[in-house]
Amino acid sequence: MKAYIFDWRKCRKQLMLLGAIFICALFFGTLLYRQQAVTVTGKKYAIYKVKTDEKVAALTFDISWGTKVPGPVLDTLKRYDVKCTFFVSGPWVVKHPEFPQRIVSEGHEIASHGEEHVNLSQYNKEEIKKNILAAHEKIKQVTGVAPNLIRTPNGDWNNLVLTAAEELNYKVIQWSADSLDWKKPGVDVIVNNVLKKVKPGAIILMHASDTCLQTPAALPPVLEGLQKQGYRLVTVSELLTMGSPAID
Repeated sequence: MKAYIFDWRKCRKQLMLLGAIFICALFFGTLLYRQQAVTVTGKKYAIYKVKTDEKVAALTFDISWGTKVPGPVLDTLKRYDVKCTFFVSGPWVVKHPEFPQRIVSEGHEIASHGEEHVNLSQYNKEEIKKNILAAHEKIKQVTGVAPNLIRTPNGDWNNLVLTAAEELNYKVIQWSADSLDWKKPGVDVIVNNVLKKVKPGAIILMHASDTCLQTPAALPPVLEGLQKQGYRLVTVSELLTMGSPAID
């Protein structure tokens, strides 16, 4: 019977090979896990509010058309010494330059509401960028200000819209307190919608297009109600310096 001789050198090579296989498996397993984590957690989000305990909020107005509402809204803001952010569409800016110029001259922040009032999520990246840049150039040409905030038409967005905006150095801004003034529900309803929904760090949505004829009458009690609750109103850009953005 032949005696068995244990070969340490051969065993050592096999152990080293097994160790190398284990290390490679661990490496690629970790890499795969990280890639999966990015897929799960890498979704982008628009900014709806800011995380803060301070009673501060940003009042915002969207404008796409008309001349009846913007003037009274600006008059009221001037009377109450409140600065806010206006999201304006490119065609409106060119058609009525006196209003966006007044917005800027009176110390308000001007931002973009895009070019065409369409759902940008239905388009490819180049078309999305084309829409954003068209409005950008018109706003800059009329006011001398290059905006870097956009509220997408209809509040519509997806990952591609956010990516396109980011590549153009834009932040996509939504809202956490909706006045629903565009529904024309009545002045008292508009006021209550704002005062009941506002929280520290809120972004408040109102409109200054001519489809919202109840907004000028609702604005004074909104401002007075917010003041009574202890809120200080700032622009969106100012609000973003006061806390980290929140997505819901």
